[in-house]
Amino acid sequence: MIIGFRAKGGSISETAEFVNCSRAAVVKVYRAWQNGTVQNQRRGKCGAPRAIDDRGERRLRRCVRADRRATVEQLTTKMNQGATKSVSQSTIQRTLLRLGLRSRRLVRAPMLTAVHRRRRLEFARQYSSWTSTEWRQVAFSDESRFMLHRTDGRWRIRRETSERNHPATIAGTVQAGGGSIMVWGMFSWHSLGSLIIVEGTMDQYKYASVLADHVHPYMRIVFPQDDGIFQQDNARCHTAASVRAWFEEHQDEFTVLPWPANSPDLNPIEHLWDHLDRVVRAMDPQPRNLAQLATALESAWLNIPENTFRDLCDSLPARLAAVRSAKGYNQLQTSFVTFFRLEELIKVSRCAVEY
Repeated sequence: MIIGFRAKGGSISETAEFVNCSRAAVVKVYRAWQNGTVQNQRRGKCGAPRAIDDRGERRLRRCVRADRRATVEQLTTKMNQGATKSVSQSTIQRTLLRLGLRSRRLVRAPMLTAVHRRRRLEFARQYSSWTSTEWRQVAFSDESRFMLHRTDGRWRIRRETSERNHPATIAGTVQAGGGSIMVWGMFSWHSLGSLIIVEGTMDQYKYASVLADHVHPYMRIVFPQDDGIFQQDNARCHTAASVRAWFEEHQDEFTVLPWPANSPDLNPIEHLWDHLDRVVRAMDPQPRNLAQLATALESAWLNIPENTFRDLCDSLPARLAAVRSAKGYNQLQTSFVTFFRLEELIKVSRCAVEY
């Protein structure tokens, strides 16, 4: 099972969890198989043959790909249609797990129209020649909202049926999540910028103040040769006439990077937001009000390791390559954000830079 799961692309940690063994055991067995000292085959005359053979597994894969939202019950019905020997739902469930077809949440990504995909692809091609050296001259920025209490229902626990009303199995809720805080931040390969707590929602007037009080000083200090590039998305407050006029007044000091719409997967600051969220959620005790949440976010921001945001900036060539490979779709978002944690993204970006 270790060899099969690893061969299908499972990581060491995922394989260890699936087989219920240590990571060291996974490494040892898989390495021995690669060296030819372990045979990956079922022992003859050991137990009954599988109810679903290789041909059945291929058919099951086709059923899953035809309808990825099908339940185990629905897949079992499809597999038993026209079959000489029916199989149970538990057999289908075990086979799905063995094939690595686990139930997962849908990847949350912006809806992309044909125009969005075309512009993303054009952007990825236009900057395909840029290496990490050029991207180190870019200062990335964005806003994000953090809730005081999670209310998205993503937390899962294990309990017995009779423990439904046990205090440890109940998630307390408050109206509207107890409130939220919007923050704005910026960073480049050279240094972190400010993390600004935004009162209410960002509009063109608040954004103009941010540009004058934080963006302008940062760009002058970090890029004294006036060769810096500022990145922002296409939010309404960023494209207002007054904001465009401000950028025109300062076009001799730095330039603004044209950015394709609906492309958070290309902005490395999204991973810093995820980093802040995980750091704050790991705090004990948790912030109990918005003031404490703001303090916690500011502290987490100031303590982001230098190698973390530098490696994220160096990941841009790999991000653009993934968009080109996906023909403008959110390929990198599904590959880097969902299936990899922040640390694994950093490892990948390092490999891309070294290459």
